[in-house]
Amino acid sequence: MKGALSSGGGSVVDKSSERLRQFFSPEHIAVIGASDNNQWFFNLIGNAARIAFQGRFYPVNPRAEEVCGLKAYQSIYQLPEGIIDFAVIMVKSTLVLDALRELKDRGILNVLLISSGFAETGDEGRLLQSEVREYCSENNMLLMGPNCLGFMNLAAKTTIFLGGAVEGDLVAGNIGLIGQSGAASEVMASKLMLKSPGLSLYATTGNEALLTAEDCLEYLIEDNSTRVITAFMESLRDVDKLKNLARAAAEKKIPLIFIKVGRSETGKKAAMSHTGALAGDDGIAEGLFRQLGIIRVESIEELVETAGLFSRQALPEGGGLGICTLSGGLCGLYADLCHTYGINLPPLQEHTRKSLKAYLPPFAVADNPLDVTGAGFQGGFREILEILINDDNLHIILPVCIPPLGELDRFSHMINEAFLSLAGTTRKLLVPITFREMTAFAKDLFHSRGISYIEHPEMGFRALSHMIRYASFLKRFHAEEGVSLDEW
Repeated sequence: MKGALSSGGGSVVDKSSERLRQFFSPEHIAVIGASDNNQWFFNLIGNAARIAFQGRFYPVNPRAEEVCGLKAYQSIYQLPEGIIDFAVIMVKSTLVLDALRELKDRGILNVLLISSGFAETGDEGRLLQSEVREYCSENNMLLMGPNCLGFMNLAAKTTIFLGGAVEGDLVAGNIGLIGQSGAASEVMASKLMLKSPGLSLYATTGNEALLTAEDCLEYLIEDNSTRVITAFMESLRDVDKLKNLARAAAEKKIPLIFIKVGRSETGKKAAMSHTGALAGDDGIAEGLFRQLGIIRVESIEELVETAGLFSRQALPEGGGLGICTLSGGLCGLYADLCHTYGINLPPLQEHTRKSLKAYLPPFAVADNPLDVTGAGFQGGFREILEILINDDNLHIILPVCIPPLGELDRFSHMINEAFLSLAGTTRKLLVPITFREMTAFAKDLFHSRGISYIEHPEMGFRALSHMIRYASFLKRFHAEEGVSLDEW
């Protein structure tokens, strides 16, 4: 993938992998328009402190000697020579072109433009954005924005992010996040931090005058630290590129999990007023996603649940689901959810049913879903799970778990150790489903063991259905490509 974008007059902006790597890992950042009263700048340095960013910020303000305790520079021309490798512009839109010209004169070609007042505001703003795009294209300036919050490259311990709503610890992990909406993606980032191993790169793209969501997607596919890619999409700007990137992601078995707004006319109008994006024909987008194996979800919660599952689990070898719980009522509820989401609950093999009888009370029925009953735990829960694992009809096992309240919750630990001790010993997926709400202690325990879990059945079964369908898609894809999945 060449990664270059052509613009008017045949000009080209370098978007190669190396250029994007440099863009997302700067060390010396000029901030044009920084001031003590600017909340964006306060957020910028605050987010940097949260990850102990080792780079430096150089505020540019003609009326200040110092900004937030940092030495200020009266103009771009007074910045130190030869070391500034990135600039953030936070001045009003009418001053942006002058700032870009001065940055170009100083050889600063990687730029984040957070200012609003461009295509999202109407014809005048669209004209101004076009002028910005043309100038950057003519001078090989790679620009993110306008009207966006920047990025967190946690894999490289770098953050140039001006939002103030990402909660929790900023932990580097294997999930990439692209947001055409800054605020909505902040919610996604916060929830992903809690549910998943963490984020590799979180990038917001705003109006996408030059750097697009597709460009960020290409970077993440080629990034070795990213295993799952999520996105909040308001529009598809380069469908041909997206097709090629989806194929590249499938070759590397990297699932793409997207929220795509614009199903309704109101949603389309909201996208236009937000970033100036044209949401397009939703039916075409839906068909395209199905063809490309892109997983489309309907809510942030569904995205987080699905990405969390993919981030910790290998793909199943088949679609047969086995459920083991302690309630006949829950068996019925889970069976209905499987029916709703097209998940196969195959019958247990004869040898499985016979083997289970030794560990179940006489009144229990060896079936799928399996109700071991309250008494069934006394007969050897680990052995029951081993029997289910050895059933050729089952590829995913959902054992009941009881989230422990703490170290001294002996009963819960006894039950959970049955599946914890088996995790990693089989190629079949073991995804516990909780009998009660997760506790902070239980979350830390399961995360430390690399265990995905289902806390809320509705979202959990949706996520499982996405994983099963994606595994099936990959088998078809690699069969058509003539490549065995075992080679990947």
